[in-house]
Amino acid sequence: LQTVVGPRNMCLHPLHPTRVSECTPPRIIEATMEKHHRVVFYWEEQGIAVDHPRVNPYGGLLAKALAPHGIVMEPGWTLDPEWVRAQHGRVHVLHLNWIHRYYAGPDPDERQRRFKRFAAGLLLARRLDFRIVWTMHNLLPHEQHDPLLDIRARRLVCTLAHAVIVHCRRAGALLAERFGRRHDVHVIPHGHFIDVYPNTIGRTAARLALGIPEDVFAYLFFGNIRAYKGVERLLEVFGSLPDERLRLVIAGRLHPNYSGPLVSATEPLDPRVLFRPGEVGIEEMQVYFNAADAVVLPFVDTLTSGSAITALGFGRPIVVPAVGCLPELVAGRTCGVVYDPVAPDGLRRALHDVRSLDAAAAGAESRARAYELNWETLARQTIQAYGLEPRRAAC
Repeated sequence: LQTVVGPRNMCLHPLHPTRVSECTPPRIIEATMEKHHRVVFYWEEQGIAVDHPRVNPYGGLLAKALAPHGIVMEPGWTLDPEWVRAQHGRVHVLHLNWIHRYYAGPDPDERQRRFKRFAAGLLLARRLDFRIVWTMHNLLPHEQHDPLLDIRARRLVCTLAHAVIVHCRRAGALLAERFGRRHDVHVIPHGHFIDVYPNTIGRTAARLALGIPEDVFAYLFFGNIRAYKGVERLLEVFGSLPDERLRLVIAGRLHPNYSGPLVSATEPLDPRVLFRPGEVGIEEMQVYFNAADAVVLPFVDTLTSGSAITALGFGRPIVVPAVGCLPELVAGRTCGVVYDPVAPDGLRRALHDVRSLDAAAAGAESRARAYELNWETLARQTIQAYGLEPRRAAC
């Protein structure tokens, strides 16, 4: 067996993916096992756990799905040349995700220094025959200190990477258009979170916990509240709807750079709006999703959305703009409503249209759509991007 390192001071066991224990990072503890390939996965500061409240479980779920194929995934925090040289012969693949973490910052001189170290590490990794893979979750960072450097970094990665993973065809087109990368691009959807978040509370109990009447239609916005997520527009459009039997629940942590009406309102919010700021625990998430009739995510700009995939996993239809990968996520099914973000009444009409969906059918279709995003299939596709062959299932 093996123990895969999760966060800096926590370990993630491949046979028990939610079991976290103290360990000395970053290392791999190994006993007798078959031949394996080691991947360093550059994810979040806390690592690649699946049950940490501040960690997106994407990395942990991918690690769990790759483990049966002999792939050991460990978190990465540096690409300095000294580290790269030390890993030569031990690590096979460097899998990049949020690359701005390795050069971004408010100080221009420090940005340039960090970028040079990042570039030097990547160049050395390429010369030493590491396999370099980048998953483009976002076209550009949501908060930018240096837009030109962001573009330069992405073009550098596109030049050096053996493979680039995107979550939909539209993202692949944008990758080619903005950064010139057209070869060895793998379209691999974002996997579901059904097995991560508890889902045992019913609608009645969930609504009782939030104080939402049974006979109203409740919209939910869930996730970190940031400028690009369009909460201001949602509040404006929802406020224009005259029906008193509507509710809007907004739940999530305010980003430090957010300065919208939820923190600077000169007038009180619409009394039909329930605002619950702050971090939502893993156990508590089900309360919000199961109390809602639909989840509204009116992003101004995005490629993918973990909140949208989470909503589908809870069997909740989504209302999303036609940007990035979101239209392909709905794919013309009754699991949601896609609207034109440029149309002045696009969001308003979408909020109306989602209420006309058959609740039971939309819920079942939403759940079915989430199940299609299964990690076993995505793991096999990711292994191909790594330039490896997935193991055949045992007979």
